[in-house]
Amino acid sequence: MTAFTVLAWAAAGYWMIAVALLVVSVAATIAQPWLAARRATRRDQPPVSVVLPVKMLEDQFDRTQESALTQHYRDFDVTVSATDIEGPAVERMRAILARHPSVPSRILRSTAKFAVSPKVDNLYAPFMQSTHDVILMKDANVLLEPDALAQHVRQLTDEVGLVCAIPYCARLENFAAQVEAAIINGPHARMLFLASALGQGHGVGKIMLFRRSDFLRAGGFDAISHTVGEDNALAKAMRRIGKRAVFSHRLVRQELGARTFDDVYQRQLRWSVIRRSDELISFLAEPICQAVPAVIASALAAPLVGIAPLAAASATLLLWFALETLLSVAKGWQLSWAAPAVFVVREATMLAVWLNAWVTDQVVWARDSVNARAGAKPSPVPHEEG
Repeated sequence: MTAFTVLAWAAAGYWMIAVALLVVSVAATIAQPWLAARRATRRDQPPVSVVLPVKMLEDQFDRTQESALTQHYRDFDVTVSATDIEGPAVERMRAILARHPSVPSRILRSTAKFAVSPKVDNLYAPFMQSTHDVILMKDANVLLEPDALAQHVRQLTDEVGLVCAIPYCARLENFAAQVEAAIINGPHARMLFLASALGQGHGVGKIMLFRRSDFLRAGGFDAISHTVGEDNALAKAMRRIGKRAVFSHRLVRQELGARTFDDVYQRQLRWSVIRRSDELISFLAEPICQAVPAVIASALAAPLVGIAPLAAASATLLLWFALETLLSVAKGWQLSWAAPAVFVVREATMLAVWLNAWVTDQVVWARDSVNARAGAKPSPVPHEEG
């Protein structure tokens, strides 16, 4: 057997695994809401402290942040946390809170500086001073439906320590935003939906719902301050105390608006570096979720079945694009006539990000440059914040 024949058979095996994973993950994405809803057995509504970490004005800031105050829920309060409580984002939050006087709310100044991630520093004050044991943290660009809190709480059963929600991207106002949505709504979402359909959960920080008592028992901030991927670290910490991380049956809508290609690239690079640092197996497997390696594999394996390499590559590319497009239609996600071009640019971007993630630890978070492997300091004592 020649070296080329061995390579062709290896490529054929890779192609079959990649395409099977594509088909199974598409099916899982459609089935997940129903499967996850069956596991949502909690019926009571414990009081909840909603935490809104704020740094800068995001696109549609008022709309997304106000959605946290319009929840159809019996008992909840809202805490806004920021390092600069006189900045424009916090000033906007004051106006938003004033429009909802019936919701107990407050603004805390975050002074902690012990974590690798500035976001974790910003979460210290509201997590430690929350009124209630159950806490929901929401990112600034996430839009909650009026019943979202009630629905997510249904997943917080006795054996569950962390509830996250799979994000999908909406309101795509330019080509770069469409590329980012194609990444998040495409390979990233499919793998998360597949994990959830199989009963697995991971930390995805667009929303995080948990009990502070569980969080402190799992190590508190010392368990999440060492990484930029605090969501994944929290999920791991919960597992160590015997609590599961799960994905909600409800997705969360992530408002993208207009993006720049640099923003898209840097954000994807940050997540990829985090996976390389914290979830190496997942990072190594990323290419199998992408179309380009499967297209190359199909071309190499084509002679085994008497097909021209170009025809095999074209068929694989078309199959991948068609299944993901049909999935977006089935889920009601935004598409445009530029979808073929978006698909090609997405594939190139994902491959470039994955290769870059091998050789850098420096990532961008909220316009700040952060070393993803920098050491964390010990967390401060609870009364240090005010």
